[in-house]
Amino acid sequence: MPRWSARLLLSLTVAALMVLVVGCPKKPPPEAPQSTPPPVSEKPSAAEEVKEQGFKEAAETGSPIEEEGGELAKLNATHPLETVYFDYDKSDLRSDGLEALKKNVAWIKANSKYRVRIEGNCDERGTVDYNLALGDRRAATIKSYLMKAGVDASRLETISYGEEHPADPGHSEQAWAKNRRGDFVIIR
Repeated sequence: MPRWSARLLLSLTVAALMVLVVGCPKKPPPEAPQSTPPPVSEKPSAAEEVKEQGFKEAAETGSPIEEEGGELAKLNATHPLETVYFDYDKSDLRSDGLEALKKNVAWIKANSKYRVRIEGNCDERGTVDYNLALGDRRAATIKSYLMKAGVDASRLETISYGEEHPADPGHSEQAWAKNRRGDFVIIR
């Protein structure tokens, strides 16, 4: 085959390929979905598991939020049960907490138709997982005291909110002291 015909054949092949590549209409890009769901991890973190369990328990037992304007909401608005405060990074009861708990025991025993949810809370320092665990220890300490004082365990439940429900959103020792606490919510 002569040299010029091999070059001609190669040129024609290249030209044909260029026509095919350039001349083909391009596909429109696929439409983007309206909203992209967040990535789903296969296993939730310990903090997510504790939060989810708390939400399930609150939904199962009924909360004053669900009965807004009802008997429980009104009763909780009067704050008959005192908050118990804790020292930094501690879950043991202070003397002022013991005094508050003595009053709470008397109220709980006198109002046997109600159950009580003990909510453990922390200040913002520490990791989410650590604060959830610390809030859980605080709630468990309070529950243990109430049971030793004669309150039936079936009338008590605990949940930890860690740092998620601050009483004071400030970033000072004074604010943090208000957030290291055990709250009480009257439930059915």
